[in-house]
Amino acid sequence: MGLIKNKKGVIFTVMAIVIAIFFTVLFSGRVEKPLDYKVPVVETRITVLNGYMNNFFDYAEVTGSISGYSSLQGIITDITVSGYNANFESEYLYCMETGNLTTSQVCPNMINKTIIYYLDSIKTLAEDELNIKSNYVINSISMAQTTDAFSMEVYINLSLDITDVLANLSDTRVMTSTVRLEGIEDPLYIVQGTYSNIIRKTSLRRAEGDWKQGDLVQLFNNRTYKNYKDGVSIINRIKGNLSANVYGIESFVDNNLVVYDINDTMVDFWFWDNVKFRCDTVIVVINDTIIPNDFQLDDTHRLMFNISNRNATHTC
Repeated sequence: MGLIKNKKGVIFTVMAIVIAIFFTVLFSGRVEKPLDYKVPVVETRITVLNGYMNNFFDYAEVTGSISGYSSLQGIITDITVSGYNANFESEYLYCMETGNLTTSQVCPNMINKTIIYYLDSIKTLAEDELNIKSNYVINSISMAQTTDAFSMEVYINLSLDITDVLANLSDTRVMTSTVRLEGIEDPLYIVQGTYSNIIRKTSLRRAEGDWKQGDLVQLFNNRTYKNYKDGVSIINRIKGNLSANVYGIESFVDNNLVVYDINDTMVDFWFWDNVKFRCDTVIVVINDTIIPNDFQLDDTHRLMFNISNRNATHTC
């Protein structure tokens, strides 16, 4: 919603500039014209051109986030049919820019959602309403996950040229757009699961070592995710790479909805990767009436949630 408001704000700013120009021209024609009468109009026009340039780059940053999230949804939709996407980074960025995964494969649900579509729209609006002629070039688009387990950054290297009777302006900037990763279906559950799970960040705020058994209950019942340094990141889940990552996340499989044995732990990436544990040493059963049917957990996670031996027993 915040992105939509920002987008509207840019459009309203452009329209306000249109109105300002209209009244400037209207009233300037009805007064005595000194020798330097054109100076205010020229200054106003230069201000408009500079404002448009700044607004264009601001708009690119906002729409990068919008298009980035739409592209993420397109990738996930494709996974439901094609399975894990080992080429996620390249196909994701190509989807953002063109609406396609590859030169021969469409990215689902990306009509009128690409970064090019949004930038063409503001360019056309400026030409129609302000008589500003401009051209842009997307020099490059790249991505990274560097700050948070539930977001990533898209970097758009963009050049803009404005051609006008009074001035020609050019600039190149790198816009950083934040793309939230919540709200998509977890690829692990899509590809290997028996039920779907939406990635939602838990509202619990705990430092490592401060988690309690009640927190595990809440994570389980709400099907929410927590950051876990030895978990699997969302990007690696999309690629089918189940190795540990500093931006790893984890959820807990609902043991009422899956078939499992005494060697399984309900930690999602281990369960779906079919990792087995020695039941006599590390697999424990949580005796909690809120988590029904003998919820199984490895000993590492039992200790993570400060569950005592009195509330846990080995499976065999």
